[in-house]
Amino acid sequence: MTFTARRNRNILITLLVGAVLLTTTSVYDVSLYQGPFLTGWLLLTSMLLLSLYGVRKKLTMLSTIGRSAAWVQFHVYLGYLCIGLFIIHIGFRVPDGWLEIMLALLFVLVAGSGVLGIVISRGLPRQLTRKGEEVIFERIPQFIRDLRMDAENLVVNSVTETNSTTIHDFYASNLRAYFERPRHTLDHITGSTHGLFTLLTEFDNMQRYLNDKEKEFSNQLRDLVVKKDELDFHHALQGLLKGWLFVHVPLIYSLLLVAVVHLVLVYAFSGGM
Repeated sequence: MTFTARRNRNILITLLVGAVLLTTTSVYDVSLYQGPFLTGWLLLTSMLLLSLYGVRKKLTMLSTIGRSAAWVQFHVYLGYLCIGLFIIHIGFRVPDGWLEIMLALLFVLVAGSGVLGIVISRGLPRQLTRKGEEVIFERIPQFIRDLRMDAENLVVNSVTETNSTTIHDFYASNLRAYFERPRHTLDHITGSTHGLFTLLTEFDNMQRYLNDKEKEFSNQLRDLVVKKDELDFHHALQGLLKGWLFVHVPLIYSLLLVAVVHLVLVYAFSGGM
């Protein structure tokens, strides 16, 4: 089965299940049963199932159950279903009460970060193949340090061989901070080349005042700047791929905690406890 066919099947199943749940809760309301109790339990159960995806990676006995891709699909479409369940649960209205508002806000943040994660995980890997060579995220800081050493050695050699400090002064004022750590993170995430363009423009302005020997060093330094920009690009996008989970996962557990408190209070004040 192709990816498109599998996706269409999963969307159809999700919509059908959502329609069944909406019909069931409507029947509950007409029959004088309390539909929010049903949707609340379904929502809590679904959120617990969603949290299993993260637990699966840590527990050996769960990691052998099913393919990782199948777990991802299950997580994604159950997440979409949870959004529909939540809307049904709150009765298509804005919640009132501080606990309900907190719960709704947490749910929106979890759902929003989850959807963002889908977009990131599907779009960024393709972008990473379009610029520079593939590089391991954890090794990028060392590669940056190596480039900084190359740049500084080049600058020192330029002073020795040309008897001029022009390139040295340019490096000190424009590039020293650039080579110290990853730069232009927001530019790389948004697809902007403004940071690199600004640096290369400064190179072009400097070139007019250099002799042929100095231009050779300037061109080599320029190449190092471009290589550094490629490393920054990979650091920004791979960092986003890894970093969004540090937002999504804590929000999930916060949501579950507040949901349990909400459940206890609902049953306490409804006479169910």
